[in-house]
Amino acid sequence: MALIHSLAKRLSGVPLALLALGVFASCATANVPPPVTQTNAVRFTAPDPGDGTLTTTVTYTDTDATATASTGRTIRLEKGFFFRLRTCVAYHLNAETPVSSCAERTFDTRSNTTTVATYAPRATLSGQPRPTTQPWGYFTPYTEVQYLSGTTWLMRAHSWPDDGLQGAGIAVAPQEQETGTLPPNSTVTFDGAFTGAINSGQPDSICTPDPEPTDGSPLPAGVSTSHPAFPGSPAYYEVGLPRGNHAGQPPRGVMLVIHGGTWISTAVGMVETMRGDAYRWRGRGWETVNLTYRACGQSAADVLWFYDQARAWYPPGTTICALGTSAGAHLALLIGAYRPDLYCVVSQAGPTDLRVIQDEGAYDAASGTYSQTLGGRVVHNAAAAAFGEENLPRYSPAAQALPTLTRTRVLQGFSADDAFVPYQQAADLADAMHAADLTAYVDNVQLATGTIPFGHGLVTRPALNDFYARERRLVAPVSAE
Repeated sequence: MALIHSLAKRLSGVPLALLALGVFASCATANVPPPVTQTNAVRFTAPDPGDGTLTTTVTYTDTDATATASTGRTIRLEKGFFFRLRTCVAYHLNAETPVSSCAERTFDTRSNTTTVATYAPRATLSGQPRPTTQPWGYFTPYTEVQYLSGTTWLMRAHSWPDDGLQGAGIAVAPQEQETGTLPPNSTVTFDGAFTGAINSGQPDSICTPDPEPTDGSPLPAGVSTSHPAFPGSPAYYEVGLPRGNHAGQPPRGVMLVIHGGTWISTAVGMVETMRGDAYRWRGRGWETVNLTYRACGQSAADVLWFYDQARAWYPPGTTICALGTSAGAHLALLIGAYRPDLYCVVSQAGPTDLRVIQDEGAYDAASGTYSQTLGGRVVHNAAAAAFGEENLPRYSPAAQALPTLTRTRVLQGFSADDAFVPYQQAADLADAMHAADLTAYVDNVQLATGTIPFGHGLVTRPALNDFYARERRLVAPVSAE
């Protein structure tokens, strides 16, 4: 009673509206945690000239969180080098694809006479949703300093701690809570020397776009960069009409052509690398859509968008297929996994089961056997960075074979010297498809090692000609040449 009396005495004479405003303001901020700040040492690969500091601050609203990472002028660079400084902040909410924001700058000390103190660029990732029903969400800040040696960037310093995500990650408090937790199993062991946490293919790495510039080559004849089927497209594309003896004729089908690049290399330059494949299919009387996509977790949604637009535009019953190389082959297979009316897929060195690829043996040039797993681990880690480790089952075509993909005719080709994607991945998909439907069409072939680029390796001309013959058989029921 004494406490109530004391409060009543203090509040006497205070307008009711102000009291109400105070109550509502208290309720509005009750679930907003205070800012959280974390520091990580930017550790140099040699003891001189010393360490810098990466400082990251996370701020909250009722529903969102924002992280800002910066070093200030704490990084000391020695004279005589051309440096690149990069800072990234990534956010990963359980069961959602990770997102990131990165910035970079260069710094030239080749004309300096002494060590200079400078800064890595500031990176901010704003408005990320706090967990609700998810068990966790976390930011990953990271800074690295590289120097140019010839044409190669080499690591000079970085902020990644020895205990991996446990030391680098900042847990985000779920809504209605003051603190959060990091996901389990977040201590990492790297394969050999640390080579970076940005698009590195190492555990807990950060996925961010790495656009490939154009090589300046002119647009091929009969190819257009605009088409009424793809208004407001998320990325660049080239539509090629049938050529040669088929020029001016209705297309026998539509082939989506999808480049690789570990889900990070995108833009016009990557489309240019696939013009040869598009040219081959145009010569067979097909119309081609040679496309790129937004990097990382947006890649799958973008290729599905192109397929859906093509299906809506072209006449009913049009045969639509997809051809891809490496990550592009994976994305082509994903179309088949989620769209039952994709007629066929041509997969050139495509991973099919990201859940197990890290445990399967790829070609080892040193021993001439299929025993090394480093390549598969790189692919697995890159996919985990792009799509999220916990999401890999739904991004693995072999895990989605029932029932949709079994309706798609599939050709899978791998060079015999592929050191990144094990040939076992082809068998994994075939086994899954045949387990779902014994009549599913899957044609797997390993091409003999030679001198002609194919996928991640080199093949012979007879092996490549055989693969092209298999392509013709793949579409023979609907496209007799």
